[in-house]
Amino acid sequence: MARDRLLWTIITATALLGILLLLAQDASIEEPVSSIWSSADEPDPLALECLDHTGLARHDHVTLKIFIDGEREMIPSETGINSGVCNTQGENMHTVHTHTDQTLHIELNEAGDVPLGVFFDIWGVHFDETGIFDHRVNETHEMRMHVFASGEVASEDNRVTTFDAYLLQNGETIEVYYQAV
Repeated sequence: MARDRLLWTIITATALLGILLLLAQDASIEEPVSSIWSSADEPDPLALECLDHTGLARHDHVTLKIFIDGEREMIPSETGINSGVCNTQGENMHTVHTHTDQTLHIELNEAGDVPLGVFFDIWGVHFDETGIFDHRVNETHEMRMHVFASGEVASEDNRVTTFDAYLLQNGETIEVYYQAV
């Protein structure tokens, strides 16, 4: 009987040790880093509309310049043309798109307002007051946005804080800066 008790004590102790080792191993496994939330994960409905160049009620142009820590970020040509959403014969353009330069083409079949965030949703990158691309505002970095007419320059007088909600207007220049504080 003493031998049975000793055997079961050893089995129980071994089982408990095994469970503790498994728990310790599980606790040491780090969770994978999840991707940073992006405003493009929840696109504005206008970002999903497709059109062609016929029957437009609005066709405006806006220059967009983006600077990350002082370096100019170029917008890819043909962003918003023949995308995974807008790729049918004829209706192959989003409401905001680029051709070969940094000019945003704002086109609508019916008159209406288009927030700047729609373009970033179409591009598939993050943009709002919390940051741009994979860069986020924090204690060391800020975002600034300036909107002005041709011939002007960025200044405190033309700084805006609406970021993605800013309504695009024909002929303006928008400069977005992500920079050290």
